[in-house]
Amino acid sequence: MHHVGTLAQTAATPGTYDGRSEGFSRHILFGAEQGSVHQCVAVCELAPDGRVDRHFHAFEEGLYVLAGLLTAFDERLAADDFLFVEAGAAHALRNDGSDVVRWLEVAAPLAGAREEAVFDGSGADLDTPYHRGRFELASLPDPAGGIGLPGFDAANVAGGAANIVIGPDFGASQFNLMVIRYQPGAFIKLHDHAFEEGFFFLEGDVEAELDGEPFELSAGDYCWSGVASMHALTNRSDRPVLWLETQVPQPPSRHQVRFVPDWQKLQR
Repeated sequence: MHHVGTLAQTAATPGTYDGRSEGFSRHILFGAEQGSVHQCVAVCELAPDGRVDRHFHAFEEGLYVLAGLLTAFDERLAADDFLFVEAGAAHALRNDGSDVVRWLEVAAPLAGAREEAVFDGSGADLDTPYHRGRFELASLPDPAGGIGLPGFDAANVAGGAANIVIGPDFGASQFNLMVIRYQPGAFIKLHDHAFEEGFFFLEGDVEAELDGEPFELSAGDYCWSGVASMHALTNRSDRPVLWLETQVPQPPSRHQVRFVPDWQKLQR
């Protein structure tokens, strides 16, 4: 199972935040309605002087700022800053800047099956309700060979680099949020996982195969790959492609991926 779309054609609504926010909207890229049982991923927008009232969630949340300035927990976040919010941690959001602020929001587990936001109540008493970080392009490893993740060896992956910005080392227990960059000619061969993956493309163009269907995806497009959904990516352009990727639940320490060419060899 998979889902493909483009941000420009995805409806934006405040959802359950209606009446508890001002100047706020969410484009849900993939969640329960698109087939996901583990995560909900959205691009959110907040107008200048906009706000979202104090609330908390029954799931972990990741925020990655795409443009503008977002204030949360009295932290001012700019483009490429990110925030992990612990389940139950009460927080408000506001835009003190002069431009629209836009961010990618990741929520897991069971984000589509649980109440989206709770506005009444104290929330959890946590020693560390959030973690803040920043992504720098220079932090990506050398794209030679594999992408630096267990099981993704150079025979099946080439020309790509990955950085897990929110994961176990950053406090998250339910999802990974990664920044991935593929150089021209980079590829990952056909494979599947025992977890879901989601992709939101920021720069460049990529060819994707999802369950046997070909797609050409560009900046502003997105796709979601369900458990056991076969998929592959190739950058046939002359410029790098950059995207944000989710893995939900977090992959196991072993057997993270099954590549079709390797599996076929075992059956000969």
